[in-house]
Amino acid sequence: MRASIYLAWAAFAIIGAALPMFGQTSALGSGQSSEGCKDKPEGAAPTKVTQVRPQPKPYTAEFKITKVQTLGNGAKITTEMTEVRSRDSSQRTVYSNTSIQPYGDQTPTTKVNVDEPDGTRISWDSRLKKATIIQYPQREQRHGCWKTESGDFSIRYPQERGPAATARSDSSVKPALSATLSAQLQRTRPVREILGAATILGVEATGTRFTTTTPVGEIGNDQPLVSTRESWFAGDLSLELRYIDDDPRRGKTVKELVKLDLSEPDPVLFQPPEGYEVVTEEMVPCKDAVSHPQ
Repeated sequence: MRASIYLAWAAFAIIGAALPMFGQTSALGSGQSSEGCKDKPEGAAPTKVTQVRPQPKPYTAEFKITKVQTLGNGAKITTEMTEVRSRDSSQRTVYSNTSIQPYGDQTPTTKVNVDEPDGTRISWDSRLKKATIIQYPQREQRHGCWKTESGDFSIRYPQERGPAATARSDSSVKPALSATLSAQLQRTRPVREILGAATILGVEATGTRFTTTTPVGEIGNDQPLVSTRESWFAGDLSLELRYIDDDPRRGKTVKELVKLDLSEPDPVLFQPPEGYEVVTEEMVPCKDAVSHPQ
């Protein structure tokens, strides 16, 4: 009798030990390897999970821009422009603006800028029939003012940081200027308002409005000046789809998306038209970028 009980107990122990191998569900989950359960060496750094940020999607977007400026006598000056923005899968971007001057020659003029991921910009003007290829400075040199040798194009990067830049700051003037500027910014700090979500030509965008009030006497004004800036941004495309700027000094500008294509842009958009003169220019530091007052 005791032998029978002992044999039954031994058989039950053997079957129980084998169950995880043939049918028992593991806490690892169906797709996880047991390698992750091995004991890590004491003091080892935790495993980092690298998240790959998805590349922005390609698109071609066409906008209509209308600017209305109201004069003191009530008369209005209206200017209309067309803007086209494109981005392809290699992250090349193109921006073009077509406008008609309200005076003189009424022929539309188109200006185009193409930016390559390697730091090259190609610009052309339909009026001049000329394209310029510009190579931006290396990333480690992008501080201060840079311009092309002809002076037709310039860009100002944030000033370099670090001990060398700090030593060049004018400590006797900067604090006073900072205090004055800080007080002015505090008085005219914009109020931010989240407008929620809206669908624009099938794409969801988030709206934000900034309202800025300039107090009486701040710039010689006898009444408060209230300006608003409203922006609707599509995160999936990293693109602003709608823009409204209303300022009593500048007038009202409305930028509205009128056409959107989410397929790969035509490669022709990124190349100057045939027959255009093509020149190449280098960028050099501006004079004020190399002279620092002590």
